[in-house]
Amino acid sequence: MAELQNPADDRHRQPELAGLFRRFWCATTDDSRLTLFGFRRYRTAHLLNLRFLEDEIHKIDHDIFQAGLQLDVPYTAADRLGLKHGRRDGRALGVEEIIKPELILRLRDLLKQYDETLIAFNQIMLMETFALADDTGQSNQRCDLNPYETFKTRLIRVDLPPRRDSRDLLRHSLRKCLRRIWFYFLSGRASRGEQHRSFSSASELESRSKKSRQNTALITESLTRFLVALLASAFLIVPLILLSLQSTRSAHLITVSVFIIIFALLVSLLSKASNSETMTAAAAYAAVLVVFLSNSSGNQGAS
Repeated sequence: MAELQNPADDRHRQPELAGLFRRFWCATTDDSRLTLFGFRRYRTAHLLNLRFLEDEIHKIDHDIFQAGLQLDVPYTAADRLGLKHGRRDGRALGVEEIIKPELILRLRDLLKQYDETLIAFNQIMLMETFALADDTGQSNQRCDLNPYETFKTRLIRVDLPPRRDSRDLLRHSLRKCLRRIWFYFLSGRASRGEQHRSFSSASELESRSKKSRQNTALITESLTRFLVALLASAFLIVPLILLSLQSTRSAHLITVSVFIIIFALLVSLLSKASNSETMTAAAAYAAVLVVFLSNSSGNQGAS
């Protein structure tokens, strides 16, 4: 039988629900994609839930192994599970007391929850993130967090595709720098009197929410493309200039070798390229430098 709700409690909750609805409506109809598609990740809560599930499954797994050791079944030749060296628990119950339908059903339920939670958490961790401080429209509503906590709190973008398995070092470093610069900017502004606080009206919330936002992912993507283009141009122009100024063949070979090594190292460290892609890029760059070298040598021979 369902519990009867107290009408007085409903009356007390109506102003609270109205305030939540006002705040959620402003976030749901906002023009900024950060506010519209940014949600808390709750990484620590997810990990804690996984640890609790893991501990419950571990206890059942221990009982099952103890029941299996009591059977004294001959060990296999490979003994992949190491049952021969398994420690027997003298306080373990008998097989009939351990293996019961209730245990099997509970194990199935826990394993289902554990597997689904693991897969869901893996997908969440691959999603694009941004700091809560990047969106002052949401961070200004959090009166329980100081500026540093908003800088460390991560939100996920549900409108963007998941990231690749490997991490782009250049993009990651740029994003950390941009977040830190934004944090110092917000900290300086807060020290001048613009502290985090709650809002009493929708108009005040809307006016403050439009004040400042930083789309770190978009800025990082643009900066990364610009720096990569600048770096690629430098790796073509600088060797060409050096080869044209050098007169000996040994100097040409040293210049070409050094630039090929540096190029391969930067590609492997700063990009998401695989081993085969790195070798292909290095070979293509080496071929370009060889063409520069042959043209430079031909021009010097003609002169």
